[in-house]
Amino acid sequence: MIIETFEAGPVATNGYLVADRPDGTALVIDAPQGASRLIVEQARKWNTPIAYLVNTHGHWDHILDNAELLRLTGAKFGIHRESAPLLNLPQARYFGLDLDIEPSHPDFFLEEAEPLDVGSLRFEIFHCPGHCPGSVVLFERKERAAFVGDVLFAGSVGRADLPGGDYETLIRSIREKLLPLGDDVRVFPGHGPVTTIGHERLTNPFLAAARESNP
Repeated sequence: MIIETFEAGPVATNGYLVADRPDGTALVIDAPQGASRLIVEQARKWNTPIAYLVNTHGHWDHILDNAELLRLTGAKFGIHRESAPLLNLPQARYFGLDLDIEPSHPDFFLEEAEPLDVGSLRFEIFHCPGHCPGSVVLFERKERAAFVGDVLFAGSVGRADLPGGDYETLIRSIREKLLPLGDDVRVFPGHGPVTTIGHERLTNPFLAAARESNP
């Protein structure tokens, strides 16, 4: 598996281009503002057609370049059905940003029981609500890699104070869906650097607080 990270947009959001191999097949995970043309250029260098765009969740900073990337690639677009209603809301304006988001329309919905195959890669889908309705994690078991959106960060966790968020639900998602994957699993978050499950289990203060409140 080959991965390129594209940090872009007003709040430094990570978009990921993931391919099974050079001359293989690619997937884009999240599309922050200004990233789409750079992503497409990198896919051409790898000679990996982009088969899919998926959003880890429907918050504005992860979807701003959806429509442009879909036009450039003809990729199929997937999101969890509980996040899909956010695609058509003027979310950025709620945060005081003068940004219009061109609507994008899903071709399919991400479901836990339906892995997504991208070339030789198989991404298991985990529904991990708490930060946002319909937040998902994409996990490639052989490669020991999890793309977690805004569920978990290096040293932190996603906000739970936005509409549809709930802190207890978020911590339960991390504890029940992510921590059991194994300490060696690399975590590719929606913001900030790559980390591992093991590092966050040992050092993340939010997970330590959750352990103390649930001995």
